[in-house]
Amino acid sequence: MIKTRFVVAAFALAALSAVPAAAAADGKALFSSKCAMCHGQDGTPKSMAAGSKAFTSADFKKGATADSIVADIKNGKGKMKPIKSLTDEEAKAIADYILTMAPSK
Repeated sequence: MIKTRFVVAAFALAALSAVPAAAAADGKALFSSKCAMCHGQDGTPKSMAAGSKAFTSADFKKGATADSIVADIKNGKGKMKPIKSLTDEEAKAIADYILTMAPSK
């Protein structure tokens, strides 16, 4: 009986720990819907984002961190206004996605 309860409890705990992963924000989808209109699907700024660095440039890659990108998303930078509608988790997901963009050659 005790062994059965342990197995059930272990299974329940495993199922609960999988929930955050399933609910995790999709950085690529969020980037497409919130950022790409100015920053381009590939991270190359469009004319409305003129002056910002391409997310694939060596200059950007050299200094960018997830924390600095989240700060720019939440606080704004240059012409970009803060995106207040994003949760911290969503902003982090976007930042993580941006950091995966392949460097330009």
